[in-house]
Amino acid sequence: MRAARVALVGVHGFGTHHLHNLDRLHAAGVVELVAVADPQPPAPESVPETAAVFPGLPELLAATPDLELIIVATPIQTHAPLGLAALETDTDLYLEKPPVASLADFNTLCEAAQKSGRSVQIGFQSLGSHALQAIEELLASGAIGTLQGISATGRWVRDRAYYKRSRWAGKRSIDGVDVVDGVATNPLAHAVATALRIAGARTMDDVASVETDLYRANDIESDDTSVIRIRTAAGLPVTCA
Repeated sequence: MRAARVALVGVHGFGTHHLHNLDRLHAAGVVELVAVADPQPPAPESVPETAAVFPGLPELLAATPDLELIIVATPIQTHAPLGLAALETDTDLYLEKPPVASLADFNTLCEAAQKSGRSVQIGFQSLGSHALQAIEELLASGAIGTLQGISATGRWVRDRAYYKRSRWAGKRSIDGVDVVDGVATNPLAHAVATALRIAGARTMDDVASVETDLYRANDIESDDTSVIRIRTAAGLPVTCA
């Protein structure tokens, strides 16, 4: 089997996890990391010598033909333009969560994905877990009773250093561009996505209502202490806090 040609956009922050995983997959003969892009140079020896390094995605795309997958692991506010640029090529897209910062950008990205015919996956790792399939089978068979509701709780502590780690951390917007780096859109996003999957909510039509209580203890623009109450179209309550 030929290794898939992959490019990674964003080699710092969470991008370092992708570099480690790509190294593992390369050793297994599954992928070949042919190029990376980041305005900041990669850390020494973090990128294979065979991978080309570019300051941005436009330069990477201009010089790197025949890509099969582009991974975007960059700040939230860059997801929409980078994702759209990737979908203009004949390449599948893996976009880190949250996919974008606004519903308008989400709709635009969905339209572009449908038009391109390419596969788009968002970085919600739990959705690929065998555990979710097992839970769904247990629910479908009635082995654990009837689902009455779903709740998810996150007790992570985010100190000042967390919000000082980058220019966009804890921001609602930067230079007029939506960032919306809050609890439900970033750290608790995995819990929200997993709960919706168990609830059988696959599209926006499967969600009847969303209510939020958003607070902050830190001196930031966005929220750091939050409650999200969702009711599905089938009437199932989902609460994440």
